[in-house]
Amino acid sequence: MTDRWQGKEWKRIPGQAAALAMALLLAGWTQAPQLRAQDQAQPQAQPARAIRLSFVEGKVSLTKNGQELAAEATANTPLFQGTEIKTAEDGRAEIQFEEGSVARLAPNTAVTLSTLSGAGPNGDAEIKVQSGLAYFELQETNESGVMGIHFGDAQVTASGFTVLRISMDTPPGELAVLSGNARVERGEAQVNLHGGESIVLDASSSTGYVVSESVEPDSWDSWNSDRDQVLTSEASQQTGAQSQISGGSSNPAWSDLDANGNWYNVPGQGYVWSPYDASNPYFDPYGYGNWMWTPGYDYIWVSGYPWGYLPFQCGLWNFYGGFGWGWAPGIGGCSPWWGAGFYPGPFIGVVPVGYRPIRRPPIPVHGGPPRARMITGNRTPVAYANSLPARTRNAAVQIAGNTVQPLPMRYSRPQYNRATGTNGVSPVPRPGYGSTPQSNMVPARPETTPRSAPPMTAPRSSTTPRSSGSSSSHSSGSSGGGSHSSSGGGHTK
Repeated sequence: MTDRWQGKEWKRIPGQAAALAMALLLAGWTQAPQLRAQDQAQPQAQPARAIRLSFVEGKVSLTKNGQELAAEATANTPLFQGTEIKTAEDGRAEIQFEEGSVARLAPNTAVTLSTLSGAGPNGDAEIKVQSGLAYFELQETNESGVMGIHFGDAQVTASGFTVLRISMDTPPGELAVLSGNARVERGEAQVNLHGGESIVLDASSSTGYVVSESVEPDSWDSWNSDRDQVLTSEASQQTGAQSQISGGSSNPAWSDLDANGNWYNVPGQGYVWSPYDASNPYFDPYGYGNWMWTPGYDYIWVSGYPWGYLPFQCGLWNFYGGFGWGWAPGIGGCSPWWGAGFYPGPFIGVVPVGYRPIRRPPIPVHGGPPRARMITGNRTPVAYANSLPARTRNAAVQIAGNTVQPLPMRYSRPQYNRATGTNGVSPVPRPGYGSTPQSNMVPARPETTPRSAPPMTAPRSSTTPRSSGSSSSHSSGSSGGGSHSSSGGGHTK
């Protein structure tokens, strides 16, 4: 047995489990069950790729191969190949890719991740827009792989940073290039489009289309820009932890951590991140969220905390006496569990005295159906310390016997402003959570039902025309209405 100091007393844990947890963490390996309350047989699965459902408002559902995964999906859900994401009349959703590309769905929209494989420059993604209105902001970095977007019987690919809007309200669909460059292929026809140009597919011809050297505004362009402002603001306020841990990854999920907590470089421990919420003695990293049934992986944990994506896909949560909970991604960066082909969570290492790790729901016997697709995992809060230090930007804290300062923010680095297409940032505060340290939290029981979405504006209906509304803040004429080249059966309007 191994003794571990837990503030006022020692927590006794099995020696082999403690040694294994520390060895795996220091080696950067994060796919082993850490001090689990129970052992479960894992299904045989292959390494996979997942992307993040990063934003949900209203009702958003997930299905795969005709099987419902979530009637009301929540943010931070990992999305795998074959998943269909569908928004209802009051729904909106955002999907984030690892290298920073995003897809956004207005109400009454459905898209399918028909292909999602590989990683980094070897990645392959194919997205099918089936109905409604969707926005795509496509990055081109050294982390980017191949990405193709299908609408109707056409496919579009991009060159460089490109912003697209696809509408399927009038099949076989139309595409607007708000910024950047795109190539559309339909049958034997091919056309190159630039920022400020749009194309409407001809329903009477398998290769026909009409190109316009202008883009009509849509009432949902402003919502897309608002989401851009949030991401841009977060990306402009970063510590050095992301580049040190991940090698400079462009994954927007790292920005969530900088915006909602502090990083500490702890001697002998490496980098440790702690959310502002953790200054509350009642905080529990697994105290708010859901167990979600996922084919091939059984139940996986989906955190309800706004920042709760990366810290629940890799690394370890540890409780440090006198400090509280912190997350250590491990040396070598965050290697999500799906890269190993099975789910080993929850990711918990050293725990406070009296803490009982949340139990993963039982796996159905003989591969039968689960008893429920979504199981709420919220628990009654328990205080594991009398008081804990506030997570402020300039206050030193004690972690594992070391006095450490939080890593400072780096505000001066230029960031690409998605909303304006220029360098520099628009300092728009992130609404609703985590914009400032929360040093005086009131202990409260986590919500046991999904948080209701705020009242929505400009509701979109698939049966009525959309108003033109406010235009996108992307410069439609950023390419100066440049000429396009084409082959096949289209013409210019």
